[in-house]
Amino acid sequence: MRSKTSKQETASQEGKKPIIGIIGGTGRFGGWFKGFFEDQGFTVLISGRKTELQAKELAEKSDIVIVSVPITETQKIIKEIRNFVRADALLCDFTSVKEIPLKAMLGSRSGCGVLGMHPLFGPLVPSLKSQTIIFCHGKDNHWVKFLKETFERAGAAVISTNPKNHDSQMAVVQALTHFTNIVFAKTIQRQKFDLSNIYSTPVFRLQSILVGRVLGGNPELYADLEMENPVFMKIVKQYLAEVKQLVSYLAKKNKKGFVKDFQEAASFMEHFIPIAQAKSVELISLMDRQPIELKKFSGQVKFSAKNKIAYLGPEGTFSNQATSYIFPKNSDQLPAATIGKVFELLDSGEADFGVVPIENSTEGLVQETLDNLLKYPLRIVGSYTMPIHLCLLARTTDPAKIKIIKSHAQPIAQSRNWLEKNFPKIKTEAESSSVKAILTTQDEEVAFISSHEAAARYGLKILAENIEDKKTNATQFYILAKKETPVLSKILKADKTILILAVHDRSGVLRDILNHFADKKLNLSKLYSRKSEADGWDYYFLFEVESLPEDDKLREVLKKIKPYCSIVRVLGRA
Repeated sequence: MRSKTSKQETASQEGKKPIIGIIGGTGRFGGWFKGFFEDQGFTVLISGRKTELQAKELAEKSDIVIVSVPITETQKIIKEIRNFVRADALLCDFTSVKEIPLKAMLGSRSGCGVLGMHPLFGPLVPSLKSQTIIFCHGKDNHWVKFLKETFERAGAAVISTNPKNHDSQMAVVQALTHFTNIVFAKTIQRQKFDLSNIYSTPVFRLQSILVGRVLGGNPELYADLEMENPVFMKIVKQYLAEVKQLVSYLAKKNKKGFVKDFQEAASFMEHFIPIAQAKSVELISLMDRQPIELKKFSGQVKFSAKNKIAYLGPEGTFSNQATSYIFPKNSDQLPAATIGKVFELLDSGEADFGVVPIENSTEGLVQETLDNLLKYPLRIVGSYTMPIHLCLLARTTDPAKIKIIKSHAQPIAQSRNWLEKNFPKIKTEAESSSVKAILTTQDEEVAFISSHEAAARYGLKILAENIEDKKTNATQFYILAKKETPVLSKILKADKTILILAVHDRSGVLRDILNHFADKKLNLSKLYSRKSEADGWDYYFLFEVESLPEDDKLREVLKKIKPYCSIVRVLGRA
């Protein structure tokens, strides 16, 4: 049901910045997109249960109206506001099912544009880089093209499909996957099985990690994903029929039937099996690696105060703290809006060094840093791992006054249990950074999750300290330069080599590469993969090897693995 946008209408809208309204913008996901659109320079209106701005008023004022509420409330909210959306505006939703919301939006009497959207990620991702957003077109206008171009400029892939196909795909990708993991977890619970059991196998550990990831989510969301998808009941009945069939094979000791079903499934997945085997080796290696050790070094780097150091800003962030600890405080420190901007400043010569986060012990790899390590010809000259302690800050000393808590999505996630215990009825709102949250309001009823340094810098009261759920919470930072800097590497005790490999696409290639490291008894303390956009191979791999670049054993391994790789690049030392 796409409508053609007239040339005159398109021309009249050219260059206009829209007002974007998010109904449910006080929630985690709506808050994430609020921060994203504001970072692009757009005006964003939000409405929620406790905002003065009501949903109908927001709909009247906005050029793009996005409904970002739980699935069970989406249809109701759409019906309440759809006739208040202007004819020249666009009405969208963010839900994980599409047929029912799209039908409700198309019922608008205003003639507005209609688009069903489904971002295939959660609010903990640092950026849209390499993320996917599904578009289900209802009634296109110029704002649909605008959103597509905005998301693609930020690095996202936009995929168009019809709502029926979307819901069928999500019935498997989301609902069936979560259902299977919950059933597995309930069975483990009934058996009172210890997940740290000494008899656990690599496959069991992989499955347990998936189950743990699911159980760490919102149970009401998972219930909605399974109950509100119109296709899933048909899928789950097929699933239960397969379970019943396999059970009958076991009961009758019908090995022939069991093997037949197994082989049919394996034949269907034959092209994916080699990839799964290679990736499982990588994941098992990551699971079994030693925990992060906090590096210690003696004092700050005694470099010239004229050196310019770029870091992920603004002032008061943890990247700012790491930079100030490593380099002299009177050095010329340049706050950058994004990690990518740190790389740009260094590559262009506007900065001499860069400080970027690479891994958090709670949230894992910082994908944006890895993407830029691939993109720019820079050197890693050392690393620093800093403990991350979170504080609850406010402009009042009375916790009873607090009505909302703001921060970046990651600090909120890292202190979720503490918040539920101490502020169970207080809503949280995500911003693009913890410091940006502080700068958005002077309201005494708003609290923030940030650091001691942020409290001192912005004159805030500390209501609680060390509120992170994991007291071992830490972030590792890479220090970057355009060329090797031996003095700095020595001070930072950089004793590991960082490699990037682009491997040829064949079954077992990762196993063969890992065998060469094992033969020389070279331990890999990190191993990450990144999907490649080039032809001829599928993945980049980032390795951290417990050896120096000049080590003869490492040089020998690099020669031996060269035939397996189209790129072997030494990024530096950490």
